[in-house]
Amino acid sequence: MIRLEKLKLDGRLLKLPPRLAHLVRQQLHHAEDAWKSNRAASTIPWLFAGLNPARPIQSQYIYLKLRRLGLGGLAGRNTARLALAADVPASILAALTGTSIDNATDWANFAKRNWTDYIAIRAQDRP
Repeated sequence: MIRLEKLKLDGRLLKLPPRLAHLVRQQLHHAEDAWKSNRAASTIPWLFAGLNPARPIQSQYIYLKLRRLGLGGLAGRNTARLALAADVPASILAALTGTSIDNATDWANFAKRNWTDYIAIRAQDRP
């Protein structure tokens, strides 16, 4: 049995939560079984094989399947990115999320805590 706690995607190593690691292990087992019946198609099994076993499934297809199951990720991803943008500089946000520096700057500006009004009110409160 394969013990999977980390997954390498696009050259990046991702640490998986236990429940997700379990699901990925199940998918890998399924993919290996499908690959064994058609080894001529590819030298290695794809975790998410496409209709042609020698090619991976397209990300758009996975996105559509997840949406049909009610698992859209955009809201959660945007919430996480906004929370992160409030706490780190744009350059770090870009590196962590794999976006452009311009995109990260937009998020940082959107999440910026503006203390100007607070300072003005406090200045008026002083005797």
